[in-house]
This record gives sequence, structure tokens and C-alpha cells, in this order.
Amino acid sequence: MLDWGNLEYFISCANHGTLSGCAKEMGVNHSTVSRKIEKLEKELAIKLFERRNSGYALTIHGKDLYKEVQKIDFKISALKERFIPNPELMDGKLVIYKQSEGGKNMTDIITKLRKNYPKLNIHIMNHADSSDLTTEMYDIGFIGTTSPPEDSIATLLGEIDMHIYGSKEYLKNIKNTDDFEWVTYKRTDAEDTDFIVRNFFTNPKIIISSNSYQDAHAFVASGNGVTFLTDLDGDNDPRLESYDKDKYSFKIGFYLIQHELSRSNPIVRAVKQTILENIEELLQGSNFIASSSLKKIAR
Repeated sequence: MLDWGNLEYFISCANHGTLSGCAKEMGVNHSTVSRKIEKLEKELAIKLFERRNSGYALTIHGKDLYKEVQKIDFKISALKERFIPNPELMDGKLVIYKQSEGGKNMTDIITKLRKNYPKLNIHIMNHADSSDLTTEMYDIGFIGTTSPPEDSIATLLGEIDMHIYGSKEYLKNIKNTDDFEWVTYKRTDAEDTDFIVRNFFTNPKIIISSNSYQDAHAFVASGNGVTFLTDLDGDNDPRLESYDKDKYSFKIGFYLIQHELSRSNPIVRAVKQTILENIEELLQGSNFIASSSLKKIAR
């Protein structure tokens, strides 16, 4: 049985003729669109698009499929419009996942949702490591990562710089970066801090490794080496100071993630739209800078 979610991506990509156009309409990253199209082509065992420098062009098989699914898409779109819920009447449970670190960035978002949807029962799942969670376990999630989960629809909300931090006493005694002792934390990112550190430094001395960002923060604050932290955490901890921000930094994305099946959930769609329309306001007071593609939506 064909996944209608993949067909929605097919229709959008056919309409726009580019991955970027489809990604913008669907509120996801280019890689998600590409993965969905490839999955549909594999399921049907046919090639639907010609990949060209100028964009994606339908093949003969793609044109035939487009004619058929367009009829269905029109009816489904009409049904969705008909059953858009009144925000003040929306009730039920909304499960939100967030990493346990970075809670300072979530308060305004949750407050806004409570104001717009007063009858919703919001349940928040906190977790330091997302490796044992799947997107079926929650309605929407917020994560800071270099690589969002493969099974998710991921929308980049903002970005933040990571810098090197150590205790003031520790850094005072460091003569050069070769003397750094590293505390690294490992999650599900392809580019975790162990990977990043080894890209910046040759043969780094890693003294502690963990799967928890909070552990790394606590260890370096107690004088145990250095690690990469967000400015929000590093600059607000009086025990810490940064090291050469201009030279040593990398970005992580702040993503809204959801399971592909939740696209048809009216509550999730309404909540996601509220977040996207208010993203600049919601990220104020944090170190995240709203993604340029979302700033246009906010206006």
C-alpha cells in the first residue's frame, strides 16, 4: 500500500520543479524531500523525475501518476480545509519532546501555545539523549542537533553557535590548545563533539566522555578540562569563560520535528503553524537566531 505522505511530496515537487520549492511548501529540509521521492520511486519501481541542473522534471511515468493523484489531492485538501479546528475549542493531549538541556529556550514557545490553545493538555517529555526515542512517541519535538532524525519531518527553526568553554582557573593555566583536556558528549548526531574536536585539533586528549551535555557542562565548570557549550549556558555560568570564539566555533540547528503521519493531525498542523508564524518572537532571549527562510513566514 502506497504511503499518501510520499505522494504529497511527489505532487509538491512536481508543482514546483525543485527540491527547494517543495521543501519550503512542506516545511522540511531538502534531504527530507529527496528521501521521500526516492522512497516512492522504490515502492513503485519506476523513475518519476529526471534530475537536471535546472530542477526536477517529470518522466512519462511521473506525468501519468501526477494526473491520477492530483484528483485525490484536490479532494483531500478540501476535506482538510473543511475540518480545520477552532483554536479555542481544540482539546486533547499534545505530547512535546525536548532535550533536557536547552529548557531556557522552550518557555516562551510553551506559553504561546497555552495562550492560543487553552483547552489543550500539554505533556512535555524531557530527555538528554534521543537515541532510544522515535517520532511515534510524541506529536512534535524540539531538538538542537547537527543532524535531525532520519524518520522525522524536520523544520529548521534557528541556529546557534557552539564555543569552547572551561573554568576560569583551568584556562588561566593553559599555554596553548595542545594542552587542552577534553570533555566530550556523544548523542545520535553524526557530528557529535568527539567528531568536532578531532576536526579542530590533532590528537586531542579526551579525558571524559558522556552521552549528556549537562554532564559535560558540570565537569568543565568543576575544572575538568574544556568542552563545547552554547553561549547561553557558557556565558551565564560565572565559573566559566570562553576561549577564542572567533576561531573555534560550529553551528547546531534548532529543529521542530514530527512524525510524517502527524501531517494529517489537525492539532499538530495548527500548533506547528503557530510556531512558524511567531518564531522570531519565540526565540527572543535565547541564543538561537531564526532561520532566514522562516523570517519571511513570521512577517
